[in-house]
Amino acid sequence: MGSEGTNARPAPAPPDAPRARFTRGKRAPRGIVWYGFRSFWGHLQHFVASAIATEDIDSRDWMHADDPRQLARDLAAHLSPKGHDDAKESLTARLGRDLIIDYLADTGDDASVAEAVAGLIFRAWELPDPEREGATVTLPRGEILFFGGDTAYPVATSAEIHDRVVVPFNRVLAKVRHLDPPGTRRALLGIPGNHDWYDGLDGFGRMFRRRIGELAPDQEPSLEPERESRFEHVVEFVEKFVIGGQVEKQKILVLDGYVPLQHAGYFALPLAPGIDLLAVDRQLRGVDFRQRRYFAEWREQRRREHLVVALPDPVYAFQEPSLTGIAMAKALELDLKHVPHLCISGDVHHYERLRVDASLHVTSGGGGAFLHPARLGGEGLPRPDAQFPGPRATAALLWRVPFRVMFGRAGFIPHVVMLALFAPVLEIGLRLFGTTTTASILAGVLGAIFLALAGDVRSLPRFKAWRVALIAAIGGVIMGVVPTLSSRGFFRALEALKIDAGARGDMVLTLLLATFVGAFVFGAYLAALTALGLENTQAFTCLGHPGYKQFVRLRVRADGSAIDGFAIGLVDPLESDARPVLVDAWTWRPRP
Repeated sequence: MGSEGTNARPAPAPPDAPRARFTRGKRAPRGIVWYGFRSFWGHLQHFVASAIATEDIDSRDWMHADDPRQLARDLAAHLSPKGHDDAKESLTARLGRDLIIDYLADTGDDASVAEAVAGLIFRAWELPDPEREGATVTLPRGEILFFGGDTAYPVATSAEIHDRVVVPFNRVLAKVRHLDPPGTRRALLGIPGNHDWYDGLDGFGRMFRRRIGELAPDQEPSLEPERESRFEHVVEFVEKFVIGGQVEKQKILVLDGYVPLQHAGYFALPLAPGIDLLAVDRQLRGVDFRQRRYFAEWREQRRREHLVVALPDPVYAFQEPSLTGIAMAKALELDLKHVPHLCISGDVHHYERLRVDASLHVTSGGGGAFLHPARLGGEGLPRPDAQFPGPRATAALLWRVPFRVMFGRAGFIPHVVMLALFAPVLEIGLRLFGTTTTASILAGVLGAIFLALAGDVRSLPRFKAWRVALIAAIGGVIMGVVPTLSSRGFFRALEALKIDAGARGDMVLTLLLATFVGAFVFGAYLAALTALGLENTQAFTCLGHPGYKQFVRLRVRADGSAIDGFAIGLVDPLESDARPVLVDAWTWRPRP
């Protein structure tokens, strides 16, 4: 991508077209294999966190929400200690100039991809001037780096954030540090997502909570990961648990040159004249009473209608209303239909810009985590104004999912599930009937039930649920019939060769075929749900795709007249000659 820190002009957005090959990272820690055994502890921690995440056990009990005016004062004093106006209220008015904010979300997965994304963020860009056609404007690296949630995967512990975000980002920052003018200061802000909450915000707090005092010598920016693999973390945790010890953690997580200034996972900020920023934390369920009161009191004082709202989940995901997003909008009493708002969020790992009624919705979850698709089928809202990737690229990637699952590239948990599902049934069928045929039919029925549950059929609307159930039934038939037919053909061949494998050999072969065919069917089933627009995340979770990463550079105009957004990305971040592209450019005006 050229030398870091130099002004560069991104290439135009690429066409929505299939791409044959992508480059995957080789440096540890590598991307999460979501159905692998090494990530199983993360899923378990998720379930435990979800079970205890009630209003009675809430890390926000210990938070101290920032007074919005004081936060603006602190930011201005930090960013420009000798050149800010304390008589003004909003941040841009205090600074007396435009404010550049770099927004990214869903960051820490593959460390190599994270480093490539950091290479995009920590440099100046020459971009189209929204006020003068054909002209350009140079926007430097943001004074504020804003993380939009899900800082690391699968659980945002301090160790995962350190190895998957802090270290790869600091490696790039070490190269560009000398390019900053003397006295340059930058701030770090963020909101937590659900993966941050799986760790009870411990890792999040170590990175984003305001520090007390100066950094100690042993708290300098890290350039090396703590461990080579997540498995080492599990072993260390088990060892300390058995002997009654304690796993040592990073006291604070330091991004070179960025200073955190917030005291809570949520805040309000007078951003520019007439524009306030609301940064929301919904924990694992919803916006709690503290935030509802905090934001309501601030809005009552300000009586601002035009807001920038940073949410951990989008209001509209995959061209449909998101249950959590709509619930947050209602809890905050936002009139998104009639009053212009700018809603920016992550959680969905792609880029999308969508205008619904009076408000602009920008989803930018391409900070480093595995890719989510564009919506392919089904009825939804009109096509977004911008997408990265688009439907054609998504469809080309989708057909790879069944093969990736079958060959264990997504992990072997599906295979273990299939073994656990089919082995007892085949054993019973062999003992009771002397054949695997009847047992395979029963296995197919159980397979259909498993697929339906995996498709979350119980929580879907009725018009979707019956379609998912039908596809699950077809998958179950294939699971039951194909292994039996295949084993029959194989044993006919053995009979022709006068080789007798016996009933037990029949069962073993059928079980092996059922395991791999079942894994293939499972992948094909998830792909079919995505192709039909019935479920849009699980298939690409299996795919674990490293491509289509991006962040958004925001220019908040000093007078509050507009906010300009530029999404800059990489189609294949780890390609040797990867060229950054301008995914999208837009301007949001709070007042017509």
